[in-house]
Amino acid sequence: MDPNRAILICCITLFLVIGINAAIYVSVSRKNTVGQIELMRRTARQARNPWGKEDKDLQELAAHVSKIKELREKGDGGKGDE
Repeated sequence: MDPNRAILICCITLFLVIGINAAIYVSVSRKNTVGQIELMRRTARQARNPWGKEDKDLQELAAHVSKIKELREKGDGGKGDE
């Protein structure tokens, strides 16, 4: 391997490691840690149930459909769609 290429790879790796550590240090040392903790909690909650909002909306829709069906059956005298 060419020594110049090895030095370049080492420098890029070192730059990435220092950059990531600096970003972690800045995020930890900020005063707004409560906001960061809440953001992490919301992210974890979303990761556990990624379609939670959609499931809630579908349950609401199902409840409305059931209510409409009940009202329709009461109005038809129980005959249905026939």
